[in-house]
Amino acid sequence: MQKFMDKMENVLAPLATKVGGNRILKAVSTAFNMIMPLIIIGAIFSLVSTLSIGGYQAFLQSSGIGKILALVGKFTTDLMALYVAFAAGYAYVRNEGMNNDAIPSGLLSVLAFFIMTPLTEVMINEVPTTVLSFDYLGSKGLFTALLVGLLVGFIYTFVTKKGWVIKMPDGVPPTVAKSFSALIPGFVITGIFLVINGIFNALTGATFSEWLYSVLAAPLSALSGSVITFLVLLFICQVFWFFGIHGGQVTIPFMMILFMQAGVENQAAFGTGQPMQNIVTVGFLYFLMLGGAGNTMGLALDMLLFSKSKRYKSLGKLCILPSICNINEPVIFGMPIILNPVMAIPFLLVPQITAIITYFAMNLGLVSLPRIALGATGTPLILDGWMIAGLSGIILEVILIALTAIIYYPFFRVQDHMACQEEGISE
Repeated sequence: MQKFMDKMENVLAPLATKVGGNRILKAVSTAFNMIMPLIIIGAIFSLVSTLSIGGYQAFLQSSGIGKILALVGKFTTDLMALYVAFAAGYAYVRNEGMNNDAIPSGLLSVLAFFIMTPLTEVMINEVPTTVLSFDYLGSKGLFTALLVGLLVGFIYTFVTKKGWVIKMPDGVPPTVAKSFSALIPGFVITGIFLVINGIFNALTGATFSEWLYSVLAAPLSALSGSVITFLVLLFICQVFWFFGIHGGQVTIPFMMILFMQAGVENQAAFGTGQPMQNIVTVGFLYFLMLGGAGNTMGLALDMLLFSKSKRYKSLGKLCILPSICNINEPVIFGMPIILNPVMAIPFLLVPQITAIITYFAMNLGLVSLPRIALGATGTPLILDGWMIAGLSGIILEVILIALTAIIYYPFFRVQDHMACQEEGISE
């Protein structure tokens, strides 16, 4: 068994390092982390504006406050692609160590994204007017925004490192010098994206963003709706964690790419009172991380309530508060779960079991679909359940925590028994 574990660790550790160090995946992960506050703000205002308490909704409508609150969702969730474009371009360049060039790269990503976005001709007071619709600035434009931001970051980095920049004389203020040094990369980036969009217009009669959504994004979105895809990524995450490697750093970028759009669509629909359509989103993940990776809140409760050994009594007291905030490093490293064959079975299987239960509970209408695209890391249990799925989310979390405590219990008892023997304690 030990030889097998050593072999697996030798295989997985380099793979995790390679994936975690990939500049594209790092930029994707950094970009979504950057825009997390906007997603959460939009989600909270959507929750506030849709609460059904007594005459609350009637008051919002009669006072006009409802329309004011709706602006937050309109300019966060419905503009998510725009923020992603900036963040991806910014993150790519910053991760290359070019901190002073990150903001110009982000701004050029926004410009390139607008070049790729379709314009609409409408009549206003019998005057033909060109307008920029919100259609491709939100969930429909996420894939385009990611690709544009990453490509802009790559081009900006390439041109700058080649030295193809305007260098100002010494004594010129740094902000002015930086503005001029971004000109050549800016012209190159603008020219490239004008050519790309022009080619797609000529060949397909649509902008790049429209073409990508219809040809690539739609099939990818269908893949993202697959619970099987989600379960596979979740299992991979757990396997990496078991061998002491941060599984989230490996799998979260892929989850963001595949499942963020579905979450943004849900959040936008919820904010406007429309029915939500997507079960498997990034928000769905929070029901599978109760206490942290491996759904270890139940295990923390087992240690707190049922430990016989001094070791696990102390660990239970130590880890219960962090576990409530979904931080479980004390459990993973303290028990330990890492490279522990006794705990491998529940650690790998519990998230799969809770994922299947959560999926069918939502599919049957017993639990509300995830109504926010992304939760805030560290949000206490119960509160995050309410944010994601309302009262039904709270009930589901309580049931899942109780269930995981039951599943973990026999394996925990084996660990606790061995600890008692080491401590010379009779049970």
